[in-house]
Amino acid sequence: MRTMGKTLGITAAIVLIAACAPAPPPKEMAVRTDPAPVAEDFPDVGEIVEASWVEERMGAPEGRIEAPGPSVFELSAVVKLRREAVSKMISDLKCHAAGVPDVPKQLKALLSSGAAWVSCELPTTTKSRTAFVVEGSEQAFLRSRTM
Repeated sequence: MRTMGKTLGITAAIVLIAACAPAPPPKEMAVRTDPAPVAEDFPDVGEIVEASWVEERMGAPEGRIEAPGPSVFELSAVVKLRREAVSKMISDLKCHAAGVPDVPKQLKALLSSGAAWVSCELPTTTKSRTAFVVEGSEQAFLRSRTM
């Protein structure tokens, strides 16, 4: 019995020490180009002609341990839509003037510079969703976040 107690104590100490170890550095998010996952999150923006996107797991700050539970994912995409889709979004949705969207560094070079961005709130599904568009352009920046 005594040996079993020591073994359990040592095992518990090892588990606690391992749980306190700093998290490994975050990996660089890969840019993906398959439009299907973006179209699945944004069926109401029209046909997505081209897409470049990343998905990031939001969580505990660096070096902190995150409690087990559901994770929050954020999908960010720079897409090319049909020109009429952008006009339809602006006329059908609640949109307002916005600055340049906060885009992950892997996608920044894909955005048109000097554009007058408009932010449009899309209906919420199981995710909060926002579209940033430029009137008269085919480019959009889409962001969805699990709730």
